[in-house]
Amino acid sequence: MSEAKATFIRHRSASSQSRQVRYGYVSILNRFEKAVKDCHTGSVRAHHIEEFWYGEGGLSDTCQSQTLGKYRNDMKQFLSFVYRREWNPYGPEILLDGIREKSTKVNRNRYRMTRAELRQLISAAEDPRDIALICFVACTGVRISEALGMRYRDVSLNKGELYVYLPKVKQEVTYPLASDLEAALREWFTAYSTQVGRLKPSFYLFPTMRGRTYAKGGGHTPAGLYNPTNPMQQPRLVLGPIAERAGVELEPGDGWHTVRRSFARILYDDCVAMGHDAALRIVQAALNHASVQTTERYLGLNLERQQFSRIMKGQPFLTADVDPGKIVALDERRAGRG
Repeated sequence: MSEAKATFIRHRSASSQSRQVRYGYVSILNRFEKAVKDCHTGSVRAHHIEEFWYGEGGLSDTCQSQTLGKYRNDMKQFLSFVYRREWNPYGPEILLDGIREKSTKVNRNRYRMTRAELRQLISAAEDPRDIALICFVACTGVRISEALGMRYRDVSLNKGELYVYLPKVKQEVTYPLASDLEAALREWFTAYSTQVGRLKPSFYLFPTMRGRTYAKGGGHTPAGLYNPTNPMQQPRLVLGPIAERAGVELEPGDGWHTVRRSFARILYDDCVAMGHDAALRIVQAALNHASVQTTERYLGLNLERQQFSRIMKGQPFLTADVDPGKIVALDERRAGRG
């Protein structure tokens, strides 16, 4: 199993430039190798995988359903690789047949906030850092990991530009600086510099908080101070309480990506209202999606379905082009014939 895993990881590393993707495969396959005690790849059967998933101390005890769905997809890629090389007589469909979580792509219309809800979310934040971060994602649509990777030097207030490095495509993209985001950043920079002094270009834009640590010779560093040399940790734990105070209900799986999806939908509706023919392409460029299908999934169809319902419900469709005065009810026509 260890040799098959190493060969698969080399194969994926050669075909994918994303370090995060490779890390995901390594993580789940290391756990699986340990669970089956590095047995021969050809002896792996469906009951081994089911025990790995649902047995005592298995994945289902420590992971949410969406994470399990991702792990299933990762295992499917590995088992397909093994099957094509005839290292196991059974394909992934048979070996994964007992796993309930089929995919991380949930077939429901994901939640998207309105402008008013986003403002409500920002108003509920208390720390100027958190206010600036929510405003940053809401006004740019960048992923939370991309926002947390930014430094102070990546913001140009004079030029009205933001310089965001995108690990997925390995390039830096220039974003326009919206006026409300500029105001939030200026307030944050004032609070930031008050604590740490002059802001250096290498300082993280959204730093973590220092914990209470004890120094040599006695004394300690009080908690609640920004640590400019490290980015914010566990941002989901920051957004959750803020959303609760704002009265915004985030379902399992919703979070910072909900803010990103909300940005996409608002931008799309604005482009349509302005009469832009390429509204979908504009949003695709803003989100840096390689595929327009991904952008369509981000936008969702909820509003369009509501419009469809208003147009159709209780209204004629096949006879919409017929003069209502010329339509005779079927029972009246039969009575006339009699």
